Amino acid sequence: MKQWVACTLALACAFVFASDDYKIKVDVTQQGNVFHTQASFYLPLSGCQSYRYITDYDAATNIPGVVASTTTRLDARKARVERLLQERILFFPIKMRMVLEVTELPNQGTDFVQISGEAKSYKGAWRLEPEGGGTLFKYRTESEPDSFLPKAVIEYFIKNRLNSSFEAMAKAGAERVKQPC
Repeated sequence: MKQWVACTLALACAFVFASDDYKIKVDVTQQGNVFHTQASFYLPLSGCQSYRYITDYDAATNIPGVVASTTTRLDARKARVERLLQERILFFPIKMRMVLEVTELPNQGTDFVQISGEAKSYKGAWRLEPEGGGTLFKYRTESEPDSFLPKAVIEYFIKNRLNSSFEAMAKAGAERVKQPC
C-alpha cells in the first residue's frame, strides 16, 4: 500500500506489464495531468494483414469496454471513427464517447487525434514493424483525462485494464492469420 501511495504522489509513475503469448508490453508514465502510454505486441501476420487489422476500426467492438464503433471515410487516407466506451471502474460506471480523426500511412501504421469527446486531449499513433515472420505492433499515446474522473480511478484503470485490452487486441488480430490480404 505504501508503494502505491508513493507512486500516486510522484510526478512520473510507470506501470510495466508483459505477456509471453504475444510479447505484450505496456508502459504508462504520468507527467502532470498527461498520461504517456507506450505498448507493443507481436503477431505472426504479414505487413499487409497487420495494416488491414489496425485499419479495421469497427473490429474494436471485440475489445472489452468498446460498446460501439462507427467509421466514416473522409478520403482515401483519412477516416473519422466514433466510439462509445463503457467501463465499471471500482464502483463507478463510466461511459465515454470519443470521435477520432485517423490518418492512414499505408503498411506503416496510423496517426490519430481526438476531435471531440470526454478527454481533454487524446492523440497517438500505431506503427507496424516487420519482425521475424510477423509484425510488431507499436502503440503510443498522450492523453489528458477530463477532471470528472478521480485520479485514483484513472490509475486503477491503467493498472488493471490496459494490459487485458492489449491482450484482447492481440488475440483478435492473431485470428486473422489465415485471412488473405
